[in-house]
Amino acid sequence: MPNVVPPTPPVTCVPANVVGAPLIVDLENSEELSKAEVQAAGHDRVQALGAFFEYQRSSAVYVRHLVLALPTSNSGKRSRDYAKVRDCVAVCGSAFGTTLGSVCAYLEGRGVPGEKAYVLRSIRTQLLPIAEALKSVRGSDAVFLSRGLASCRVAHAQRPTITERLSKIDSKYGNPYTCLGATAAILACFGVMATVPAHACHLVYDNSLVKTLQCVAEQLHHWCSVVGFSTGDAWAALEAERRALRRAAEAARIALYVYQDAPPNERILRQVGWARIAAYPANTLVNAFTQSNVLRAIETQSLFTSVGKDSGVEAHVVETVPLSQIGEGKLLTRKKRADPRGDGESEASSSWVTLSSNASSFSHVSGASSLDGDLLAQLGKL
Repeated sequence: MPNVVPPTPPVTCVPANVVGAPLIVDLENSEELSKAEVQAAGHDRVQALGAFFEYQRSSAVYVRHLVLALPTSNSGKRSRDYAKVRDCVAVCGSAFGTTLGSVCAYLEGRGVPGEKAYVLRSIRTQLLPIAEALKSVRGSDAVFLSRGLASCRVAHAQRPTITERLSKIDSKYGNPYTCLGATAAILACFGVMATVPAHACHLVYDNSLVKTLQCVAEQLHHWCSVVGFSTGDAWAALEAERRALRRAAEAARIALYVYQDAPPNERILRQVGWARIAAYPANTLVNAFTQSNVLRAIETQSLFTSVGKDSGVEAHVVETVPLSQIGEGKLLTRKKRADPRGDGESEASSSWVTLSSNASSFSHVSGASSLDGDLLAQLGKL
């Protein structure tokens, strides 16, 4: 009988000077925008994830044009006060994605013990391999993909425009307005959902991951903003995210074919794993000019056979430090409670089975409902 208790996400030890290190604060492309420009950018959105299962009925994940800012610090108080007087906002660039609070709200609701901490640990675990890969990804796209991996926050002026439900996160563990790029958010959500066997079966048989990645990529390809882009690098950020989505979709499609005889839970995990490698290919030059080469390596599967091979290139951080906004230490602190009956684990297991079976009632909540009807029509043309 499979173990239905949510597994504790593993801890990966990485160099302290890269993943999870303090954010680099001297960015060359920092600029100032008016509050009106920052707010206007946040009103445009497209839906990336809707309800796959019953517990997600009141949640959704939307992709927005997020204008990013560095976390506040005492050393920057004078410059912030100066910008406030001029009604300006100091920003460090753009990203197309969602917030950590939105992703947490989407994954919560099953009522398992310590669910909020479990979800945060799970998200961080799903993002760790991406953070590792980004240390050696080269090219202009690496800058934008790094911003979208929990290294920056949404500017304060834009936060009121984010109207979807956000999970409340204790400041000790993270910030609900931490930015997650569209590709990273989708892969993290599917990676967490796939830990439930019944959910994994549905996601595989419905081909949900490929559908989602393709539709979001198509929406970004036809992104239309009534106010235009205010930040100078917004178009570049949009295209970088769209290319990552396309690489991930192609890899997930091929993985489903290669592992078609494997059990459903293995197939969805292979899909997520291959999509992750393709979207953030380590030791690879990634930009508009090399996209076709990377897609060819995905099609021939040569990209996946070279995983783990050191290219000899020194690891670097382009601009921001991935996962610097999701603290590791406090998330790993677990309080053990004594169970006088001695059956605490079995009780948790029982509750998880019940909640999982309830959440798996997707007869009326299809995986395809994660997308609007008009978007499904677009998918049929792909």
